[in-house]
Amino acid sequence: MLKYTLCFIRKGNQLLLLNRKKNPNMGLWNGVGGKIERNETPIEGILRETLEETGISLSKVDHAGDVIWESSSGNSGMYVFIADLPVDVAVQTPIQTDEGILDWKEIDWVLDPQNKGVVDNIHIYLPNILEGQFGYEYKFIYEDWDMKEYKVTKSIEALTL
Repeated sequence: MLKYTLCFIRKGNQLLLLNRKKNPNMGLWNGVGGKIERNETPIEGILRETLEETGISLSKVDHAGDVIWESSSGNSGMYVFIADLPVDVAVQTPIQTDEGILDWKEIDWVLDPQNKGVVDNIHIYLPNILEGQFGYEYKFIYEDWDMKEYKVTKSIEALTL
């Protein structure tokens, strides 16, 4: 069921986010990631996607949790990772990429539940992840792209690099 990966790259009090120019979530800020390719592990997938979308070759990622969504148009999910960028690595932004605009955003801005510029469920699961609370599954139910409910359970095994 989990077909995708997503990584939040943190440096200090900022996250490197992508404002997507394609659906899903076109025009919204989100972590980087994408579809897991055939015969690829989720960790291999997120390392490849991060390199493709940011130019950053991560040496370590933490599997922080899983996000599942159900809707009338289908069900799917993603493995969510977090990586701390070493202080000596500089990424100048904003950068226009094939996927959208890559830019550093303040964590407080990202987590503001009133912020309509980020994907609508980030403010629900990302605070736990940023606090190091890993191993949760976040399940979201949507109707016509509108979140109706969500459930959080502690139930997943961590993937390791």
